[in-house]
Amino acid sequence: MSESVAYEDAEEYTFGNLGGHPQLPSGEHLRWLNSASSQMADEYDEVFSRLSTTTGRVQESGMQVEAAWATFLESWLPPQYEIVKNKHIVGEIDNGEPPEETDIVVLRPSYPRSLRSKSHILLGGVAAAFSVKSTLKSSSIQQAAQSCARLQRTMAPREGTPRKELTRPFIYGLLASSHEWKQPSSHPRYNVSKQLFEADQRSAARPIASLDLVCVPDLGTWNHITSVRPPMPSHPQMFEDLPAGDRQAAFDMINTTEVRSAFVLNPARREGDVLASFLTSLYSRLALQDRELKTLADSFSLMGADSGGRDKSRIWDASEVLSAGVRETPWNHWDNFTFGAEYATTYGWHVPW
Repeated sequence: MSESVAYEDAEEYTFGNLGGHPQLPSGEHLRWLNSASSQMADEYDEVFSRLSTTTGRVQESGMQVEAAWATFLESWLPPQYEIVKNKHIVGEIDNGEPPEETDIVVLRPSYPRSLRSKSHILLGGVAAAFSVKSTLKSSSIQQAAQSCARLQRTMAPREGTPRKELTRPFIYGLLASSHEWKQPSSHPRYNVSKQLFEADQRSAARPIASLDLVCVPDLGTWNHITSVRPPMPSHPQMFEDLPAGDRQAAFDMINTTEVRSAFVLNPARREGDVLASFLTSLYSRLALQDRELKTLADSFSLMGADSGGRDKSRIWDASEVLSAGVRETPWNHWDNFTFGAEYATTYGWHVPW
């Protein structure tokens, strides 16, 4: 497990879009994205407005908020992905922890229809799972981080590639309709970033146990990204200009596998753009397991519906989160999933592969 560090003292790290500067949409792309994001916002608002008229207390009704998010996901995910609510997820390992009820579960298209109506869903049938809150609070983030880590502990280990060892075959996220930091002196985006970083340190012993996505439409979308930098080819001449005392440290750094992770906030600010960013990230992650979604996920990403960001990162001991087999395998034999510089590989942010 990485050493615990205060959020303010953690190193910042930049995760770019497609390894470079964020691609800004223009022309037809911009018009299409604006139209799609406006439609997302209108549909989202219509669902919540309808439920508010029905209950009169949408912010107080967790079940109604769950229903609204489920309706939104049903409208924007491919029809083969069924959305179910309030299911217990049965893990692959019985570690003595009883299955928790999960607010929203997105089922894999291959999950048998006869099993879908049962109260307990097998982990292998889960494409995505979400904790849903009407109002995001610090406690909401901590609870979601704990639930995610608890569910990961019931997953049988996967080894052989960085992707298998650093990411899960299912998505776990946190959705909320709004947040509690409404005072003029509040800094809600900073607060969420800080709470995510600290909750992750308390709950996730490995990157594979971290939350994947957090979406609050009136605030932003946070995307958990894990980056691996394998040892880079080097020679003594590269360090000749450094002071003698710094040469060995520089050599050791460049010849060490580095693993970092961060919760990156998408810069979108309009409600529709925030939802578009969330759906792009969701499609991108689903496409890693479902090749049929690859082309559409590529289009969303390449048209500028997502972008990189800069935030505080956790630095992991590679010997604790990657098997010896992976660390000893040349980087170009990894997942054929490269990002950015030639010798960097990132998991959790979509790029074509």
